[in-house]
Amino acid sequence: ISKSKINSHKNICPIEVKSTNRYTTTSLNKCITKFSQYIGEPFVLHTNDVKQANGITYLPIYMVSFL
Repeated sequence: ISKSKINSHKNICPIEVKSTNRYTTTSLNKCITKFSQYIGEPFVLHTNDVKQANGITYLPIYMVSFL
């Protein structure tokens, strides 16, 4: 795949997995900032319910098969 195709389609979707209820997404936020031109939709897999905040989709771990 040429670099121009990656830039135009935003093929990369970063996924961060959290195992507790108390967590931060510092690393994911840094990744989004640094590689924003390549990133599509970022996800956090966690132990809580589905939600969307600050452009990040939060999914329960059991929903990983739907990605």
